[in-house]
Amino acid sequence: MTKAPERPNRKSAFDLRSLAGDRWPPPDWHFEKIAHESSGPESKDGMMGVIRRMAAQEAPDFADLDWDVELEAFGSLDLPDYYRQPFHSVPGGYLSEAAATNDRRALEAIYQDAHPGRSLGIREDIATLVPENARSVVEFGAGTGDGAAAIARRFPTARVTALEASPFMIIAGRTQNADLPNLEFVQGLAEETNIAEDSVDLVLLSFLLHECPDTIKRDILDRARRILRPGGMIVLNDTPPDSLDGYRGFYEPYREQWRDFDPETSLAEAGFEDTSNHEIAPTVFTRTATKTANPSRSTSPIRSHSS
Repeated sequence: MTKAPERPNRKSAFDLRSLAGDRWPPPDWHFEKIAHESSGPESKDGMMGVIRRMAAQEAPDFADLDWDVELEAFGSLDLPDYYRQPFHSVPGGYLSEAAATNDRRALEAIYQDAHPGRSLGIREDIATLVPENARSVVEFGAGTGDGAAAIARRFPTARVTALEASPFMIIAGRTQNADLPNLEFVQGLAEETNIAEDSVDLVLLSFLLHECPDTIKRDILDRARRILRPGGMIVLNDTPPDSLDGYRGFYEPYREQWRDFDPETSLAEAGFEDTSNHEIAPTVFTRTATKTANPSRSTSPIRSHSS
């Protein structure tokens, strides 16, 4: 009997080691978490739909970027464990070139059918909530900065700061929003920022809190209140608490905690008032609230629906 020829070894369609890159090599447990997420019994249709739609999205041009030179300016990374997760099943999470260069394409794919302008349209609508007299705006956890950029375009005389922890996201954000002289990217953690108290007109938290454990959510809301001027506004928009289950296959480390998040109660406990709901897209929630003049400071953790 003639022996059948051996099949050549072929790489998987998703070569995770290659995707991770070597600029911040992720630990082995990242790959274990991703494998566990992908092997679960839940449907992966939502995830696969996003991956398919990403190919049709317009991608920013990063061809001329020298990542090694750009990254040298940031020095060593000293980031907390909660942040060093393989978010969305990308090895390295936000500390990767892959996450940064695909950030806009992924969000455009996720919100392709939710808004006529996709994710960028959602950002533009959120920018309309900013008061006309705002002169200092900060976005916490800005990623590649498209939310902050939408505000900077609408308010060209305002000073807009995109605060972001990941050097990779900052580098990509500066590149894809290079046309905005009033937009500044600053590296830092939202809960530890040294922005002066009572100095900001508006703080934007856009698709940020679902990526954080409960204790950090509260720290971020407390910090936002601290840097806002009396009467200043916070804008909180995110994916609904029950929505992450629809994207099984994309690892979300704080999915369980997010199911119980209550935006109104959380804003109130952090010292905000006059919370309003804004209908921008069916698959996001958007709340605005203002900083109280004389709040009774609360140190209790974020309250959930079940508490």
